[in-house]
Amino acid sequence: MSSAKMSDSNINKGVATEQDVVAREPKTAAELEDIILQRLLIGGVYVSVRRDPILGWRSTVITAPKHMRNAQQLADKLAAELRKKYTLKE
Repeated sequence: MSSAKMSDSNINKGVATEQDVVAREPKTAAELEDIILQRLLIGGVYVSVRRDPILGWRSTVITAPKHMRNAQQLADKLAAELRKKYTLKE
């Protein structure tokens, strides 16, 4: 393959299209909560997912005060990644 064809194909891969946005899989709040809990790997944590008008959905961590900040920061990072793949079902 020529370098021109390779560069054209690489450019197309990096561009987000409307199909990419539509392709996100709908999940219930309970399903998203389970996914985040599995990835947190912290015991004694409860995760709640609720609709957010700006982000689509957001997660809230409920745990002992000494673990709260770290767990919430990690959950926020995980939620940001998961929002690229999943939407919250009505």
